[in-house]
Amino acid sequence: MKFENLLTTIVASLLIVSAFSVIAAATPVSEVTDGQILCGKYTIDGSLADWGIDLNDDWSQNATWLPNSGVTFVVEDNRDPVWGELPYGVHIRGTGSSYTKYNEPKIQHKNGNWYTEPYAGEAYDLEALYLDEDENCVYVALVTSEAATSGGDKRPGDLALNLDKDKNTGVYGYEYGVKFGDNYLNQFDVYSMPAWEPSNYFPTVKPTYFKTATSNLGSAMGAYVDTGISDNGKTNYVVEVAIPKSLIGDPEDVAMGNLYIGDACGNDYIPAPEFVFAAIPVAIVGTVLVFAYRSAKRKA
Repeated sequence: MKFENLLTTIVASLLIVSAFSVIAAATPVSEVTDGQILCGKYTIDGSLADWGIDLNDDWSQNATWLPNSGVTFVVEDNRDPVWGELPYGVHIRGTGSSYTKYNEPKIQHKNGNWYTEPYAGEAYDLEALYLDEDENCVYVALVTSEAATSGGDKRPGDLALNLDKDKNTGVYGYEYGVKFGDNYLNQFDVYSMPAWEPSNYFPTVKPTYFKTATSNLGSAMGAYVDTGISDNGKTNYVVEVAIPKSLIGDPEDVAMGNLYIGDACGNDYIPAPEFVFAAIPVAIVGTVLVFAYRSAKRKA
């Protein structure tokens, strides 16, 4: 009889453990813990492996740059082959494994001449930008040739966000900024109403970086890592951040057209203005999916 009671107790314990395992498995990757947002969809360490990307593969192949399903991206490595200026590189944009050709426009110098990006070569190249999100956080990854600690014209740009889609809010319409460069303010902190700087050489490339802002809203999780991978004789870096949505007005969805990143000097930038319009269908799809998810969650 005692053995039967023991067996019953063991079975009951296993069922309880199993139930807790199911609950844990169903828990969203982003949770609120002691008032802090935990952004857990990606490990923020400068590796793109959990985005589905292996930068040790051949950079001349489109497949190398394709991320996991649901991740929006634009790749503009080296110069766009359409302009016939070496070195060429992959130029595509899309979501997950679906992509189309990305036509990178020329930029106009203050001297009036038009140049291909990246102007002045690999040292200023922004290779790729990736975007994903979950209910509580926005995740951004950038592949760049600029070091976090560089100064002057080689200073990295900061991530600009226009989430209210109002061009009159904030300098150049970007009301939030995340500090990518290790200069002036706290790296990876999120700021409201940054005093965005324009390019000194390419007037249309703006914003670039900021030295001051109205207020510090808090910290994003961030990493700025040397990949050890050389492209055209220059090492490349991965910048990876997880931004709590609570710091940026709790947007329901964020599209590639809401982001902007440009070199401090303006020699390269992502995305081109045309990408804002191309991103609209993706944003609409994202909005519908998020709305459906949250509606179902409320009904549950």
